[in-house]
Parts: sequence; structure tokens; C-alpha cells
Amino acid sequence: MAGIGFELKNLFSEDSNTFQDIKAMAYSALIGVGPWLITVITLNILMFIGKQYILSRGERNLFMTGIVYSFIFSQLLTGAVQYLITRFISDCIYSGEQKKLKSTYIGTIKFITIISFFIGVLYFKGQDLSWFYIYTLTALFCFLSGIWVSMNYISAVKNYSYSILAYVIGNVVAVGLGGYILKYSNNEFFKNNLAYSIILAYTIGIGITFFMLFSYLTYIFEDSDESEFEFLRAFKRYTSLSFIGIFFNFGMWSHIFVNWIYGDSYRVGGVFLSSPLYEVAVFYAFFLTIPTMIYFLVFMETKFFPIYKRYYALLTLNGNLVDIDVEKKKMIDVLKEEIYYIMELQFFVSFSVALLSKVIFLKYGMDLYLLDLFRVMIFAAYCTVFISVYITIFLYFDSRKEALLISIVFFILSTFFSIITSLMGNEYTGLGFFVAAFLSLILSEIMLDRIAQELNYITFYKQNFSFNIKAPFLEKLEKILNRKLIFPLIIVILLFLSGCTSTHTKDGFNRKTKRNWNTMSYYNKEGYNYDGYNQEGINSRGFTKEGWNIYTDSPYDYFNFDFSGINSDTGKNIDERGFDYNGYNRITKSKYDKKGFDFQGLNKETKTEFDKNGWTWYGLNKETNNYYNKNGYNYEGYNEEGYNKSGYDKDGNKKPIEGFENENDASYENIYDKDGYDKNGYDENGVDREGFNRKGVYVGDEY
Repeated sequence: MAGIGFELKNLFSEDSNTFQDIKAMAYSALIGVGPWLITVITLNILMFIGKQYILSRGERNLFMTGIVYSFIFSQLLTGAVQYLITRFISDCIYSGEQKKLKSTYIGTIKFITIISFFIGVLYFKGQDLSWFYIYTLTALFCFLSGIWVSMNYISAVKNYSYSILAYVIGNVVAVGLGGYILKYSNNEFFKNNLAYSIILAYTIGIGITFFMLFSYLTYIFEDSDESEFEFLRAFKRYTSLSFIGIFFNFGMWSHIFVNWIYGDSYRVGGVFLSSPLYEVAVFYAFFLTIPTMIYFLVFMETKFFPIYKRYYALLTLNGNLVDIDVEKKKMIDVLKEEIYYIMELQFFVSFSVALLSKVIFLKYGMDLYLLDLFRVMIFAAYCTVFISVYITIFLYFDSRKEALLISIVFFILSTFFSIITSLMGNEYTGLGFFVAAFLSLILSEIMLDRIAQELNYITFYKQNFSFNIKAPFLEKLEKILNRKLIFPLIIVILLFLSGCTSTHTKDGFNRKTKRNWNTMSYYNKEGYNYDGYNQEGINSRGFTKEGWNIYTDSPYDYFNFDFSGINSDTGKNIDERGFDYNGYNRITKSKYDKKGFDFQGLNKETKTEFDKNGWTWYGLNKETNNYYNKNGYNYEGYNEEGYNKSGYDKDGNKKPIEGFENENDASYENIYDKDGYDKNGYDENGVDREGFNRKGVYVGDEY
């Protein structure tokens, strides 16, 4: 897969000037390490923003550790398929079957996404994290896995510029959204979960990058009815490629896993093991290998690949042995010459930084504890990046056994020596990884010499065989996965399983471990544990475990509820207004009583202790400062005699009128009493003693 070779050859043409060469190197850098640099810059910006708004170091560590885990394990997962997918794509292009690419790309994404989601569900099951964090981080894990796979297919269409654009847009969105949430969002959920919110912002950005790549590839590839999972058959034919990816990636990361277990590490959020100092040293050491990555890309595409093509053209198009040997010697000479040149260039960079590292550390106030570790890691990274170079070259010659051997040796040595040096003490941390990488690099050089000597024989020998490899299980699995209903069914099952991972209370406490996912401790943000008590043994209502209230110095709180929630006035679990001890009104099924007041006595509409008419919940009038308004009526509308404006009491009885109290009284038959009122209390104008007419309208002043 010649990738960007044509463009680079144009940029590095013989008549190019210095500016053209600089442009070519810049383009190579952008293509080779652009996505990595963009990601690094984005994460550093988000960490800088996070320091300004996320005061808790634990939350910042949780944010960064979650992302580190997503990157590491997405690479480990896709490492099993990346070499294999690359070979499958190459075979499709070579045989003119490009129409298979779209269907297999979609199938690969489905396959990797389902596995990623399943791993996320299993890993987070029962952990001390919120559902929001679990689903967000699982989504990030799935998106990253999808991006690594998509980059294999991007090579087929040679549009690397679009992939850079997708990275830029996604990461700009991540930074912008993260900054906005932290600085401007008034949403209570975001304000109370800053670390999780910034992870959401980054996940959205990475999701945009993935969907841009996905939409572009599904648009550019030709539609077909081919099987989406035909690539699974390649696992049988190219099993070694899967194991090369698995062992090399595990070799790359196993020393970090060992340091998590045996080294200077700690647990973040009760879920992740982390060794920030070690990881920082590893990161900066590998950052120094950028020159090798760039130059190797340029060399492979502009110098090695043309000779490589001529050599294999002679092999496949009946070239004579003399010409083949001449071209092979030229190819191997150029290959070794350029590898040694890259080694010298990278060694100069690495050695210079190692010498200047103390000055750099002092200049920027970096932890001197990292200094020796960083120096060791510089040369460990140096060896590791060239192991990767040799494996790539081996695969150019289809020397899969040799590449697999190097990968296995690298993994075993990296794990073994890392354990040994970790047990020797912190001062030897990282040395095991360097020794493993150095020995693996020496073996790689020996293997390259062996391949070069036997290249003609190996190539001719392989050409004489045409393998028809059967893979019944993989073919059956392919048929099952191609059924339209199988993936919706898998998704439903995974969602059900993920739903079973919700082992937390609404307050964020894990029911099993009793740790809180907000604070990653046994106490929530308010300082109360799973059982509701602070470190002094007092709950939020002021009760001790023995049921004594320290605020009222009695068995009851300020609202007359005891420890078990029984009200002293009513003898029930609600007070006379219908509120329980939590402030929930069981009569109205809300936070407010019938009058519109909450448990604390604040009105729903005015947000004060008085309603819009000036009454408190217990009937005190704001204007008169007593229980009757200026007209002499209380909150319920009755005067001191117990009658309302219409003259009726609470039982519906009419107020007695003088002269009509006794039926035996002679005056009972009178139409009007001595004051001029009839037995219903109205005068001849239909107005009662208080100035209200028969309709209840006050007309006293007019009358």
C-alpha cells in the first residue's frame, strides 16, 4: 500500500529547492505524527483548563487516567486486527476486488465496537463510578477503537489530509466544549461533576473525528452486497499477523502494567491503577522518537519502495537471476544504509536530550525524581521504535514468522525484566524495559541479515504454493454475523448487561463497597457516608446513631420528628400539614402543602415566607403582624367571632340576628328588628350589618 508515496516523491523531486524540501518534511511530519501531536496538544489544553476550574486533584487524575486507559486498551484491542486488516485490504486491492472494502469496513467497525462495548461493560461492572462516567468512558473506548481501524482504510484511499482535518475538527470541538462547560455552564449536573463533564467534552470531540472518518469512507468506497465479515476468514490465513499485533502492543505496554502492580502506583477512583510519574517519563521519551517516525516514512516511500517494487517485478516477470541479485543487493544496501542513518540521527537527538535533561528539568521546575527514569526511558524508547521499524520491514518481505518471533521475544523480555527490576527497588524502575528493548533490537538486526541472505529462496519457495485454507468455524461465524437481526440482538443484550452494572444509590454510593463515586472516598461531597453519618457520627438531621438530636438536645428535631421519622404532634410519619421528615408532602404528593408552602415555610410563587396575599403558612398576616387582616378576617376568611363575610361559621350555621333568636319571641314575626334588619340580616336595601349585599359584594362605603 504505497500510501502517500506519489505525493512525497513529487515533493522530494531532484529539482526541488530548500523550501520544497522543508515543505515535504512538514507534510511528512503532519501525516506521520500529526494525529498524535494534535491529541497531545488537546489533552494538555484540557488539563490546563481543568486545573483552573477543577480544584480536586483526585478528579483531575480521574479525568486523565480514564483517557489514558482508553488509549492503551483500544490499541491493545485493535492491535489484534490492524496488521491483519491492512493485509486484507492490500489483497483486495491487488486482486482488483475493491468493492469488498466498504462492506468489510462496516463489518470491522461493528465487530470492534461490539467487543469494545462488551469489554467496557465487564470492566466497569460493580465499580465505584457513576453511570454517566461509565457510559461516557465506554463510548470513548469504542470511538478510539473505531478510529484506529478507520486509519487502516484511510491508507487505501490515500487521503491523509482528510484524516488530519477530522482530527483537528474533533479536537477543537473537544477543547471548545470542555472550556465552555467548565467556565460558562449553569447546569447543576455539569457544575457538580466537572471532571466527568470534561471527559464528555473530549468524548464528543473524538466521536466527531470517528464519524467524519466513517462517513467519508462509506461515501468513497463502492457499494456492494459482499459479506461484511469476510475479513474474519483472514484470521485463519494470517493468524500470525494478529499475534504480531497482540504481542508487540503488549510488549509496548507490559512494563507499565508491571509498574502499576509492583511499582510506585496508586488506585484512582478505586478503579484504575496509575503511576503518573512513570507514565509521564514514558510519554516524553517516546515523544523524542518523532524524528525517526518522520524520516522512516519519507525513506520507505521515496527511496526504499521504488527499489522494492523493481526487485519484485523482476521476480514475478521472469527477470534473470543476475538482475534479481543485483536489485536485491541494491535494495538491502539502501535499506541498511538508511536504517543506520536514522539510528544515528535519533541517537544524536536522544543523547543530546539525555545530557541536557537536568538543565531542562530545573528550568521548567519538573520533578527531579523523574530525571534518572527519564534518561533510561529515552533509550528504551529509542530501541522500541526501531523494533517497530524492523517489524514493518519484515512484513514488507512477508517474513511473518520472523516478525512474530521478535514480537513474542519483546513481550516476554519486557514483562520479565520489568518484574525483576521493579522488585529490585524504585531506583531500577524502567531499566528492565530498556534491557528488553535493547536485546530485542539486536535480535531484529540478526533476523534482518538472515532474511536478506535467503530472500530469493524464500520468495520463490512461497510462490510455488497456492493455499486453500478452510476455516469452518470462522465461515459459520461470518454467516451468523451477516444476519440482519443478530447485531440488534447483541446490542440489546449488551445494554441489558450494562444496565445491571448500576450498583449505586441515587447519592452516588456503591451498595457493595459503600464508596462514593463523586469523591472516590467513603464520604460524599457533604461529608456523609453510605449510612448517612459524618465522621463525628451525626447525620444530616442532627441525630446520633442512638437517636439523640444534638441541635435540640432532645429526641426530636426542630420539626418535631424523632429519629425514626415519627412526628410528636400527630404520632404519625407526617405532621399536621402532611409533610414527612424529608420534607415531602404525602397529601399533595409534592414538595408543597395545600397552601403552596414547602416544609421550611417558603411559598412556591413568592419564594418568601408570605404568599401573594401576605399570609404565612401558619396564618400570620404581613401587614397587621397578627392573625387577622385589616378587615378583621384570618387566613381562612373568618373573623374573631368565627363567621365569614357571609355570616356563616365553619359548620355552615348562619350567625344569629338580634330579634330573631327565639321563635317564641313576639319580635320573631316582625319583618325587621329594632335596628332595621330582617331575619336574614339584611336591611330594606339588601345590605347586611357589615356592608355586604346579598351577592357578597362590599358596598358599605357607597351605602
